[in-house]
Amino acid sequence: CYIIPLNRQQLSSLFGRDTKTIGKHINNVFSEGELEKSSTVANFAIVQNEGGRNVERQIEFYNLDVIISVGYRVKSKQGTQFRIWATRILRDYLLKGYSINNRMNRLEDNLDKLNKKVNEIDLQINTHLIPTQGVFFDGQIFDAYELTSKIIRSAKKEIILIDNYVNETTLTHLSKKQANIKAIIFTAKLTNELKLDIQKANEQYGNFELKSFAKSHNRFLIIDNEEVYHLGASLKDLGKKWFAFSKMDKNSVAEILKAVACEKSL
Repeated sequence: CYIIPLNRQQLSSLFGRDTKTIGKHINNVFSEGELEKSSTVANFAIVQNEGGRNVERQIEFYNLDVIISVGYRVKSKQGTQFRIWATRILRDYLLKGYSINNRMNRLEDNLDKLNKKVNEIDLQINTHLIPTQGVFFDGQIFDAYELTSKIIRSAKKEIILIDNYVNETTLTHLSKKQANIKAIIFTAKLTNELKLDIQKANEQYGNFELKSFAKSHNRFLIIDNEEVYHLGASLKDLGKKWFAFSKMDKNSVAEILKAVACEKSL
């Protein structure tokens, strides 16, 4: 199952109400004892462009239980459509003889079919579009691999990766690029082993370039000098532990590249 939690801004878009209203419903869900905040909310650091500066903030992401609870509270056209959809799905399962208790969050654990149908609602993931932000959990190795492959395959000119921890797994990810696309890797340590890996990758795929850069704590994946993704984990470790990713403001691309260029010139 592949379900990415949503933050308040995404819930606002999903249900067609402002974030203040969404926040009120979320607070009521917890204050009325319907759900426990500790088991349904996760905080992740997301880098955002604010006033021309890249600012890292802790953003709350809510799991499926909260999404469903808000969906049954919010008053909007989208909220009504959500309730119609959810009621129809529940009725179908009841008619088939499934035992469903009053806590709808048990559906997430016990009913794989319901989770697949939930995915059909655009709760951020769309099979044709690359999501702009989200969270991956332990064991979602293939899902993280699939997302990264989509981003890499979208490149038409050049890929730039800033990542201090690079190995042959990183190159395997980047090999999903088209043959004519240049892949430039900025990393902290240019070991002989890594240089050999690059050489072998160039022999088979071509257009790999390795450069030294150790000033960045974060990982960035830049596509065609137009799009930049902030990654909470190195490419070689995707899916092994919880991590968040987010697509940053387009203006951040120039800022990051300028900072790298300035550092290289020192």
